[in-house]
Amino acid sequence: MKLDLTLRALFAVVENMPKPKTFLYDLLFTDRENIDVQEVQIEFKNGRRLIAPFVDRFINGQEMPKESFSGRTFKPYKIAPKRNFTADELLFERVAGENPFLSDDPETKRSKKIAATLEEQTEQIHRRLEYMASDVLYNLTLTVDGVGVKDVVKFHDNNPREHYTTVTLTWDKPTADPIGDLKGQLREISRVGGTRPSVIVMDPGASDLFMNNDKVKELMNLKNYFVGEIKPETEGVNGAIYLGTLSSLGLDIYEYQEFYDKIKDDGTTETVSLIPENTVLFAPKGNMVKFAAESSITDGILQGDLIPRIYEDEKNDSVELRTVSKPVLIPVNTKSLRILQVK
Repeated sequence: MKLDLTLRALFAVVENMPKPKTFLYDLLFTDRENIDVQEVQIEFKNGRRLIAPFVDRFINGQEMPKESFSGRTFKPYKIAPKRNFTADELLFERVAGENPFLSDDPETKRSKKIAATLEEQTEQIHRRLEYMASDVLYNLTLTVDGVGVKDVVKFHDNNPREHYTTVTLTWDKPTADPIGDLKGQLREISRVGGTRPSVIVMDPGASDLFMNNDKVKELMNLKNYFVGEIKPETEGVNGAIYLGTLSSLGLDIYEYQEFYDKIKDDGTTETVSLIPENTVLFAPKGNMVKFAAESSITDGILQGDLIPRIYEDEKNDSVELRTVSKPVLIPVNTKSLRILQVK
């Protein structure tokens, strides 16, 4: 039986399915754009704050350099999980969790299998986007390392840890002053030309040290002096907890850690943490994501953050289902990103 799902129908399935929730990507990379070309011009601010000059009345003006830094033209690589089905798998096998006593017709079974696979591939792509967000924020790089591809986009000036600072007195010491350390980093971000961060993200180790610090607990309990409110609430994302708001700094504080399973060269997997231990991230919202277009002989230029593709092989009675995404994540201002190493 010929598969009759059109590209338009597949796009409709992808667009209407519930999107997986991520934390760093959804919270901090909100300026998203689908473009109709394959190459992206990467531009981001690098901390400069030029002041307009005075000129003589007979001089037209002074030429000012561009305040954004153009890193490179980049052709985003595909993120492309795929799945092959034989006719038997599509028509006879049940979808995971499906009632074994239901008797669906072959067309319904096939549609359910395709929808479930698209949803699974969407989740896998969003895990990759979350990993890319972490890479940009914590390493100032966008690393591409996959099957047949290896590349790095560098957003740093000299090294990927140039935005790291270690506190003078680590937070496990009884006389440590976490609030003072946070204020100091905000002042440093302003000094080097960064925009004010919107949030602070602590890994569980840093979060525990912060919450258990005597000075923090004392400030939070002072009457008539409202520094902030600490009230942990679980976010709707794995590993994310909203700790509270420091009103004196105008910042929301979150605890976050996530893990992913990485496929190694020998085919085995290893579990890797996303967030470095004992770190505090300062970051603004509104960082950028641009999704490059995909080309098709039959369908022309395809735009979107998630592009479903389907290929039939009548000779082998099989179908390949693939979801393609070609993102590049770009920080709005590299000097706004700061990592505090607290232990």
